[in-house]
Amino acid sequence: MELQESWKNRLKKWQEQNKKSFAEWWDKKSNSAKVLCAAALSVIIFLLIYFTVIRCSSEDSAGYWNFIILIVSSPVAFVIWQFRDENQRKDINLKEFQKLSEWVSGTHLPEIKIINKNTTKSSFTTDNESAILPEKQITEQIEEYSKEYGQKPDNAHLGTFSKWNGAVALQISAIYNLLPFFRGDYGESFRLPAFNLLKSAWQSMQQESLNDLNEPGEFYQPEGVIIDELEQTAQSPMGIALTQVLLSLNRESTQLNLRDFPETLPNICLAGIDFDFSEIKEKAKEKARDLSQLNLDSADLRAANLCSVNLHGAELFNANLSYAKLQDADLSNADLRYAVFTWKELRKSRSLLSAKIRIKNFSRNIYPYWKQTDSQIWENLTEPEQKEAMQKFCNETRMIIFDDDGNVVAKRQS
Repeated sequence: MELQESWKNRLKKWQEQNKKSFAEWWDKKSNSAKVLCAAALSVIIFLLIYFTVIRCSSEDSAGYWNFIILIVSSPVAFVIWQFRDENQRKDINLKEFQKLSEWVSGTHLPEIKIINKNTTKSSFTTDNESAILPEKQITEQIEEYSKEYGQKPDNAHLGTFSKWNGAVALQISAIYNLLPFFRGDYGESFRLPAFNLLKSAWQSMQQESLNDLNEPGEFYQPEGVIIDELEQTAQSPMGIALTQVLLSLNRESTQLNLRDFPETLPNICLAGIDFDFSEIKEKAKEKARDLSQLNLDSADLRAANLCSVNLHGAELFNANLSYAKLQDADLSNADLRYAVFTWKELRKSRSLLSAKIRIKNFSRNIYPYWKQTDSQIWENLTEPEQKEAMQKFCNETRMIIFDDDGNVVAKRQS
C-alpha cells in the first residue's frame, strides 16, 4: 500500500514538472512559432485520420468531410483564439493597472480650493494752482484669499466618513491591489512599472521628513524627532500597505519580488521601512529579510529596521544607514565603503566577517566609540599607532579596512 502511494506521488510530481516545463517552453515561443506548431499538429491529425478512417471509408457526404475538416483545423483555430483572448485580457489588465496607478498616486484626492481675488482701486487728482503739473494717481490694491474644504454633513445618520477619508481608503486599497501586478500574476510586463510605482510612493511618503533631515527648515526640529516621524509614517496605514507589498514574496514563496529587479535597487529609498513587520507570516519572515548579494549602492535606509536581515555580500557602497537598527543583521562580506553608519548599531550585528570599510569609516565612525581614550585621539596617534589600532580592530571583528585607492590596509591575521 505504501509502495503504491509512493508511486502515485512520484507520478503526480513527474506530471507537474513536465506540465510546468511545457508551459515555460510554450510561453517563450513567438506567436508565429505557436501557429506553425499548431499547423504541424493539424497535419499529424490529418495523416492519422487519413490512414485510419478515410482510406477505409467510402463516405462522401458533406457532413462527414466537414467534421473531418473541423477536427483537423481545431489546433490552429484554438491557438488563434488564445491570441485574441490574451490580447483582450491584456487590454483589461492594462486599464485596471492605469486606474490603480492613478489612485496610488493620489490624483483622485479632493484638493483644497484656494481662491485669490485681486481688487484695484484708482483715483486721479489735479493740482488747481498749476494745470501744467501732471496728474497724481493714487492706487489701492486689495488681495483676498479664501479656502474651500469638503466636510461631512452634520446630519448624516449613517456611520460613514468624509470624501477625503474615503479617497485615502481607496488609495490604500489600490496599493494592496498592486500586489498581483508586482508579483507577475498578470504577466511580466506589469512587474517593473508596479515596482517603480511602489518605491516612488514610499519615497514621496517620506520625502518631507527626509528634507527636514537634509536641510533644516525655518522651524528647527531635533533629528530624533524627525526619525520618530519617519518610523511613525512607516507604521501608518499607507506605510503598512506599502511595506506588505514591497516585501512580498513571489508566487512560489521562495524569495522577495524586488530581487527580480537588481538594476533598479541602487539609490532606492526605503527610509523607515520595517523588515520585522509583525503582519508578515513567521514562515515567510526569513525570506522577506533576505537581501544577500543585492546591489544597494547609495540606498537610503535611514531609520530602517534591519534587525535580523541577511545582508551577506550586499553592496552598500555609499548607502545611508544612519539611525538604522542592525541588531542580529548579517553583514558578512558586505561592502560598507563610503556608507554612513554608527558603530553603536554596527556592533550589534550578528556577523561582520570580511565586511569592507574605509580608513575614514574607521577613524570617524568607529574608533571614537570603540576604544578611544582622551589620551588616544585618532589625529594625535602616529602612523604606526594608527595601523596597530586598525589591525587590532580587524582581529577582533574580522572586518577588512581599505584606503581610498582600494588597497587593503588591515585585515584579520590568521
